[in-house]
Amino acid sequence: MYPVALRDDIRTWVLIQGKSQRAAARHFGLSRNTVANMLEEEPAPEERRYQRQAERKTPVRDAALPHIEKWLKENEWLERWAPKQCWTAHRMWVELHKLGLPIGESTVRMYVREKEQTTKPAFVPLDFAPGERAEFDFGEATIKLKGQLVKVPFLAGRLRFCGAMFVECFPTQRQEAFLLGQQHAFEFWGGVPRMVVYDNLKPAVLQVLQGHSRREHDVCVHFHSVYRFEALFANVAAGWEKGSVENLVGYARRNYFVPLPEGADLEVIHAELRQNCMSDQQRTMAGRSDPIASRLTFERGYLGPLPAHVPDLGPVAEVLVHSTGRVRFQTNDYSVPIEYAYQRLTLKADPFRVRLFAGEKQVADHPRCYEKRQVIEDWRHYLSLLLKKSFAVPWASALRHADLPASGSRSTPGSGGSSLRWQSGICPLAGAVSDPFRASS
Repeated sequence: MYPVALRDDIRTWVLIQGKSQRAAARHFGLSRNTVANMLEEEPAPEERRYQRQAERKTPVRDAALPHIEKWLKENEWLERWAPKQCWTAHRMWVELHKLGLPIGESTVRMYVREKEQTTKPAFVPLDFAPGERAEFDFGEATIKLKGQLVKVPFLAGRLRFCGAMFVECFPTQRQEAFLLGQQHAFEFWGGVPRMVVYDNLKPAVLQVLQGHSRREHDVCVHFHSVYRFEALFANVAAGWEKGSVENLVGYARRNYFVPLPEGADLEVIHAELRQNCMSDQQRTMAGRSDPIASRLTFERGYLGPLPAHVPDLGPVAEVLVHSTGRVRFQTNDYSVPIEYAYQRLTLKADPFRVRLFAGEKQVADHPRCYEKRQVIEDWRHYLSLLLKKSFAVPWASALRHADLPASGSRSTPGSGGSSLRWQSGICPLAGAVSDPFRASS
C-alpha cells in the first residue's frame, strides 16, 4: 500500500507537468506498471472492498438458526402474555449447548441483536392540549410502617400537558383503591381531564375486546360518568402507549421511596408524598421553558369541574348485627354499639376505613383489616351491657384487646391454677365496679 501523498506527486508530475511515465518511474523508484496504475482514476470504496468469492461454511451456526428463529417467534407471544419471561440470547445459548451445538454466545447475541433491530417498532411523537389527557398506573415499593418493612402498591398519575404528578400509597390494589386514588389526584390537580389512559388493570377491566374496546366494571363506568371523562385503555403489553406514567412509576420509586419512607401509618407517608409532588412542580421539564407549576395553573382553566357529590367508591352492603354486637365483612368481624344487636345497618368501606350507618347516622368507624378471620372491636360499644353484666368485665374480649392503660392489677382464680389479670383501671366501669365477684354476689 503506497501513501496517498506519493500518488498525488506522481499524478502532478505526469498529468500536470507533462513528464513521461518512464521519468516518473525513474524519479520515484517505482516500476512503470505501478506508475500507470497510480495515474488511473481512484476506484469507488465498494470497488476497492475485498469480495469473497465463496460463502464461508458455518455448519454449527446453520444448525442453531432454526432453534433461535423458533424461540424468537415464541417471544412475540410471550411479550404480550408474559413479557418478563421471554427468551434471552444467553438463555438460548445455554439451551443450544444442551442440544449439543457448541456455538459461541457472542454469535447468538449478534444474531438476536440483528433480528431485534429489524423488528423494533417506530414511534410517533405525541403532543397534548391543556386538559386533554392524564395517565394512571400502579407501582410497588417498600416502606417502613411502625418499624416493620412492608411492601405496598402506589398509584401514580400525571397530567400530560403540564406534567404535574400525583403519587399515593394504598394497602391494596383493589377497585376502591384504584378509584379513590384518582379522586384524590383530581382534587390535588384542581380539576378533571377530558381523557384518562389506563393499562388493562383488573380493577377496571372485565374483558379485553377488539382494539381499544373493553368491558368495564359497572362501578368504573359510573365513576367516569360522574367525573365526566373518557376512559381509554392501552393495548395489551403496549406500555409505550402511556409511556409518561410508566416512566413516572420508576421515577417516583427512585426519588420518593429512597431512602425508605417511615411512619406510624400511611397518613404520614401520604403527607410526605404530597409534599414531594408539590416540590416537583418547581421543576422545568426537558424541552420546556416554564416550570410545571406555571403550566398547571394555566391548565386548570381547561380541566373539567369536580362533582358536587362524591360517589361511594368502595363496597356498600346491608349487614345484620349479631347478638355479640358484631357484623361480618369479608371474613372479618367489626363491632358496633351493642344496642344495635339484631338490627340491619349499612356498611361502607374504603381502602382505609370500615364505617357503619343506621340510616344517615354513623354508629361505628374502624380501620379496615385485610387479614382473614380477624376481630376488630371498640370496647366503648359494650359499656352499657358491661354495666349490667359486670361479672363478664375481666374476660370481655373488647377490653382484653383494647390498648388501655392499667392503673393496677389483682389476680383472679382461673382453671388449672392459672391466674387472670384484672385491671382495675381498664375502663370507666372500674370506678363503679371495683371487684367483679363482689358486685355479682
